[in-house]
Amino acid sequence: MKPEITGIHHVTAIASDPQRNIDFYAGLLGLRMVKKTVNFDDPSAYHLYYGDEHGSPGSIVTFFYWP
Repeated sequence: MKPEITGIHHVTAIASDPQRNIDFYAGLLGLRMVKKTVNFDDPSAYHLYYGDEHGSPGSIVTFFYWP
């Protein structure tokens, strides 16, 4: 039996400027910054999480900061 895919949890992309990323996604689009951590593979890089007010699965978009 094939596993049934019912949705996605989040999508991740790369951002070259964290402040511009925050200004656009939180400021202009109005998404809530759910959390800000470091990239576990590269602790010098931020990992930014945005989503709806509850951080619901399927509403999350994340960005790694790499210049």
